[in-house]
Amino acid sequence: MARIVDFYYAIGSRYCYLAQSQVARLEAIGHVAIRWHPLLSEDLMRARGLTPFKQDPVSVQYLPEYRSEDAGRWAAFYGIPYREPAWKAIDWRRVNMAAVAAARVGDVAAYSRRLFDAAFGGGAQVMSDHDLARLADEAGLDGKRLVSLIDDKETAALHQRTISAAVEAGAFGVPTFVVDGEVFWGNDRLILLQHHLGKDAA
Repeated sequence: MARIVDFYYAIGSRYCYLAQSQVARLEAIGHVAIRWHPLLSEDLMRARGLTPFKQDPVSVQYLPEYRSEDAGRWAAFYGIPYREPAWKAIDWRRVNMAAVAAARVGDVAAYSRRLFDAAFGGGAQVMSDHDLARLADEAGLDGKRLVSLIDDKETAALHQRTISAAVEAGAFGVPTFVVDGEVFWGNDRLILLQHHLGKDAA
């Protein structure tokens, strides 16, 4: 039986975009299955009662300019494209809830990859319902049905269950990977997760 790694992420996160690009490598390390759990990162931080984004940045590392530069460097290291999306023009809450809705209608991983590629690989300037539906169709889902479920109460309930599960697992931000009761937070912790998986597989 494959070991389960729970992956908590938000589509509007640079670092989740980076981390998800390495999922195939994680799965190749050992007999591992990644479970994708989209959520709104601000809702997760609110549930934990801790956020570094409420007031003025407490460190330069939280400034958007630095985070964009840092993400570009990581993308170059991974050999993947990185373009800044139009942050203020996109309704990230709706985009993330579209990903949550995907978990109800089909392959959430395939759809999330499409969303990440559009947002950060292509530097999306808009992500309208038409775009969300088109990307769903490209991922093999029913785009029209998916969009119709974004505002559905069961989609909201599923999202709340995901938030509760993330909090219970010890997640406090995204991207977070949880395996064997251990929490690995951040794209830069992937090397430690790889070590953990490889060590145990050996």
